[in-house]
Amino acid sequence: MAPRDIPLDDASGDRCTTTTSFSDHAIDDGSVLIQRTYYRLAAEATPTFDPTDDFFDSLESAFIWAYLGSNDERGVPDHVAAALDDALALTREEFADRPEADLRTAVLPAFYQHLAGFHCAYRAH
Repeated sequence: MAPRDIPLDDASGDRCTTTTSFSDHAIDDGSVLIQRTYYRLAAEATPTFDPTDDFFDSLESAFIWAYLGSNDERGVPDHVAAALDDALALTREEFADRPEADLRTAVLPAFYQHLAGFHCAYRAH
């Protein structure tokens, strides 16, 4: 589930990739967030994708806990919350008609790619 190292737009002009998007939060490898999000989802039940509000609420919660467990910050910064909201919306739209999509190999990587892209754009503001 490791992210591909895709260059993303960064408002600061610094190189930002899917792998390094959260390096400004002491998370040098984005695959840590993907893995921890997956394991948070797996802790509740057998993790499967279901394009419902409940699933996306669980995904949001799982990412927040994965994020908080990956650094020493107290809470989720506003720009990370905004990136999360936008990534959830795009992922929901992308997979709305694909209930058979595999959580681990399709949904989570797409979610993280959206998230990293938004974070790269928002982190310099």
